[in-house]
Amino acid sequence: MYKLLALDMDGTLLNKEHKISRENFEAIQEALHMGVKVVLASGRIFGGMLSHLKQLNLVNDDNYSVSCAGGLVLNNTMSKIIQSNGLSIDDLKYVYGLTKELNLSLNIYTRDSILAFQDDIFSRFDAIANNVPLKIVDINSLRDDIEIYKMTIINDSIDVIMEAREFLEKLCPKDIIQDKCFKDIKRLECDVLDKISVKISDKYTVVKPLQFALEVINKDCNKWTGIKKIAEELGIQNEEIICIGDSENDEHMIKNAGLGVAMGNGFSKIKEIADYVTYTNDQHGVAHVINKFILGKEIAYAED
Repeated sequence: MYKLLALDMDGTLLNKEHKISRENFEAIQEALHMGVKVVLASGRIFGGMLSHLKQLNLVNDDNYSVSCAGGLVLNNTMSKIIQSNGLSIDDLKYVYGLTKELNLSLNIYTRDSILAFQDDIFSRFDAIANNVPLKIVDINSLRDDIEIYKMTIINDSIDVIMEAREFLEKLCPKDIIQDKCFKDIKRLECDVLDKISVKISDKYTVVKPLQFALEVINKDCNKWTGIKKIAEELGIQNEEIICIGDSENDEHMIKNAGLGVAMGNGFSKIKEIADYVTYTNDQHGVAHVINKFILGKEIAYAED
C-alpha cells in the first residue's frame, strides 16, 4: 500500500490555468481520508505554495512540503524545518558573474521572498506565481549571511519569450505581457542554458524545470532528498512512495520513488525514466494516478 504521495505543482497538480481541478481536489481528499500523506514538492518558495496547501486542507504541524526544489523542507505551519541546504553569497556571486557574461537573467529565492537583479517578464511571473512582491536588488547591497535556497537562471532571449508567451499569459496580466519587458531583448543561442548547466553542474544540483530556465540548488539536495527526509520522519519506506512530476526538477524523485509517474504533458526525458505515464495536467492526471494506484478505481477523464 502506498503511504505517501508527492506532487509537483506547476504542470502536474495545477492545470494550464494554474489551478487545482475539482477532480484532482476530490481524489486527493479521498487519499487523505485513507491516511495517505500528501506532500507538495515544488520549485516555488513556501509562500508560493501556501494558498494551494490551504485549499487542500494540508496546513497543520503534521503535514510537510518540499520548497525551492529541495533547498528548504519544512512542515506546513513553518514550525519545524526538516532539511535546509542553502547557497552562500560566494555561490551567488559566481553564478551571477556567469549570467552577466552570457546575458542571462538571475533570480534568487530566500525563505519568503524572491529577489531579482532585473525587471523583466520572468521576474514578474516568478513574483506572481509565488504570491510575493517583486524585489529588484543590487548584488552589492546583499548581506554576506543572506539565506539563499535556490537560484533561477533565465534565458530571456526574444525567441524564448515568444515560445513561452502562451505559458506566461495564463498567469500574468496582459498589460505585463505586452509592456516594456519585451523591448530591447537580445537574441541568445538556443543552447546557452545547456552550456552553463555543463559548466556548473559539478558544483551544484542543476535542473531545467522549464525550457527557458535552470534551477540551481545546493549539490546535496533535490526534491527527492526532501521527500526522503519527510518519509523518514513519518516512518515510510521508499517503496511506499508515489512521486508525480513533469519536468527535470522532478527527475530525482521519479527515479527513486516506489512508483515514479510522469505527466502526459511532461518532458520526454521524464517519461522515459518513469514507471508509469499518466494523463496531462488538463486531463486530471494526478486524480487518475490516485484512483488507479491508491483508491483502486479506474476512471478516465476527458480534457476540460
